[in-house]
Amino acid sequence: MSTQNNILRSIVLIIVIIILLTYTKDKKEDKKENWANYVRCPYNEIESGTDPLQYYRRDRYRKPYRYPFTFYQSYPYPHMRYGD
Repeated sequence: MSTQNNILRSIVLIIVIIILLTYTKDKKEDKKENWANYVRCPYNEIESGTDPLQYYRRDRYRKPYRYPFTFYQSYPYPHMRYGD
């Protein structure tokens, strides 16, 4: 009888530990997005993204569509943007 109680207690303890670990893991992954504006080279195009910015460098070997024609864009802040 005593060994069955010990086994049952250890199983319940393991289940409680697993539940606590999953609950605390979910709380740690509560992320907040921090948006930042950045300039993409070589044509100084303004984009927005999260901080720290994590993107790979992709070289552009041609000019943007209708370069050097620009138009006014108010988002993410007022600036002149090349046609897409």
